Amino acid sequence: MEIGATYHINSFRKGAFTGRLVKHCDTWATFEITDGIADAILDYNIQEKGEEVTVRKTHCTFVEIEKARGRG
Repeated sequence: MEIGATYHINSFRKGAFTGRLVKHCDTWATFEITDGIADAILDYNIQEKGEEVTVRKTHCTFVEIEKARGRG
């Protein structure tokens, strides 16, 4: 996974959405949502376009749809 790249995420818990990868480690990945909605059990935990969402990597599949833009 590459910081700044855009992925289509299909999460077992949060549904399907698209987002730009902000940070990640072995367990978690944080995305800025660029399209769709990250669902949640409680209404106040639903995240929409422009908001950040953190997902457990083992509960998701990721398809890179746009490379990170170079700096320079």
